[in-house]
Amino acid sequence: MGRAVNEAYIEVALATEPFAVAEIYSRFLANECAATGTVVMHHGRVKYPGKVLPEFRSVTLEALVDDVSEGLRTIAIDASWNFLLHRIFLQHRLGAVERGGDVLLVICSAATRRDAFAGCAWIVDEIKKEQLIALRELPF
Repeated sequence: MGRAVNEAYIEVALATEPFAVAEIYSRFLANECAATGTVVMHHGRVKYPGKVLPEFRSVTLEALVDDVSEGLRTIAIDASWNFLLHRIFLQHRLGAVERGGDVLLVICSAATRRDAFAGCAWIVDEIKKEQLIALRELPF
């Protein structure tokens, strides 16, 4: 039997600057409930060498849809149902990002580690399909 999704427990943000990861994680933990057994975090960064261009100077993250936030929220809602997640924080960068820079931060909590890990991985996989945001490596 499913559970009702309370969207107040899903936070989605877009950013053009690096993330304050420790601060965000601390705020996330401060709002957790006693039923949470596991919190999982994915901190995606621009890796080097690139996927397409072995040598590149930076990447650009471009919105492919009018409302990226709503698309990310839809992914989070689906994950909350499919993996019984308690809370989800999802932040994605847009614009130019240097090598090693922040791209994606996903934090998920659940009663079990199986649900938390699977839910977080599923969210990242859905975002990496590049249906909402495209990552383009920029040559020197």
